[in-house]
Amino acid sequence: MRRKGLSSKHVFEELTKVYALDNHYDSGRILCSMCTKPHPLAEKAYRMFFESNLGDSRLFSGSAQLERDTVNQLATLLQSKNAAGFIVSGGTEANLMALLAARNMTKNTHPEVVIPESAHFSFTKICSLMNLKPVYAKLDCAFRVVTSEVEGCISKNTVAIVGTAGTAELGVVDPIDELSKIALKHRVFLHVDAAFGGLVIPFLPEPKPIFDFSLEGVKSITVDPHKMGMAAIPAGGIFFRDGQTLDSIRTETPYLTDKEQFTFIGTRSGAAAASAWAVFNKLGTEGYRKIVVECIENTRMLAEGIKRAGCNLLVEPTLNIVAFKGHNTHGLAEKLWERGWFVSYVPRYDCVRIVVMPHVKRIHVNAFLKDLVEIEKL
Repeated sequence: MRRKGLSSKHVFEELTKVYALDNHYDSGRILCSMCTKPHPLAEKAYRMFFESNLGDSRLFSGSAQLERDTVNQLATLLQSKNAAGFIVSGGTEANLMALLAARNMTKNTHPEVVIPESAHFSFTKICSLMNLKPVYAKLDCAFRVVTSEVEGCISKNTVAIVGTAGTAELGVVDPIDELSKIALKHRVFLHVDAAFGGLVIPFLPEPKPIFDFSLEGVKSITVDPHKMGMAAIPAGGIFFRDGQTLDSIRTETPYLTDKEQFTFIGTRSGAAAASAWAVFNKLGTEGYRKIVVECIENTRMLAEGIKRAGCNLLVEPTLNIVAFKGHNTHGLAEKLWERGWFVSYVPRYDCVRIVVMPHVKRIHVNAFLKDLVEIEKL
């Protein structure tokens, strides 16, 4: 740290230079991110509440009220009137809290969790941190977890099953309804990672996958408002079927205005909850449905264009994620980056991955397809 401070003008000039080094969603060329440009109202709400701390909620009772209302709105969307939850830092913390609850609710000394091979990498971190043994269940030809494999992986040490409603790499939705039956049969905690799909699936036309609390076996769900919810980062969400589960993750807080906490992170920004609340109330279900429909339409247009370009889809898109192979897929990904298209290359599937978020418009899809065709002809 420097001895003497700089002028505000100088500091801001330096920040402006560094900001220019970042890529920005407005360009429509960020095709690899599951986040997007926050809604303008989310930005305003975030600035308004940027100093509040939900980790000391009696000092910031207004922010706490916004969090409760945001949780209630999401719980209703997830088909529950009684779900308990919090706005947290993101899907990783949400998934951690779910497995922490599942583990703590048992007295198992060698806890295991059954996880699809397609599960998010956060579960690798969580299992390592919590001394949970991950037992991986295989996928079918459509990259959904095989339910018979899941059931075969269950043992006396199993404390939880994980299913994904919108895998991060391919956008696939596991058969959560079948996992729910297995969880009930074996009396095992079922957690659904819907960090991405949780704010997409409810707005899809029928028939659509069922993944929420309408399934009796589902005990917890992760949903991230800072993804398709268009809230400001960081705004993840964890939801439990009922408040009794919170007893297993309670921590006493001896010096704060609150006497207990339930989240992993202590100091939590009230700005995140405010930004989510602002967008939820601005858009409503009708507004979100319009955004999702546009993203799905652009996804289908992209998928058809990719096939016309001579590339092969790994799976027909369920959500707004497209994965495909070219003649030399890794080389194709590099050439797309050279042309300013920020796509993902996924080694384990040897595919290019694109997420069609709200900042990706039809004009961007057409421009991308034009470059894709030119590259594939080389």
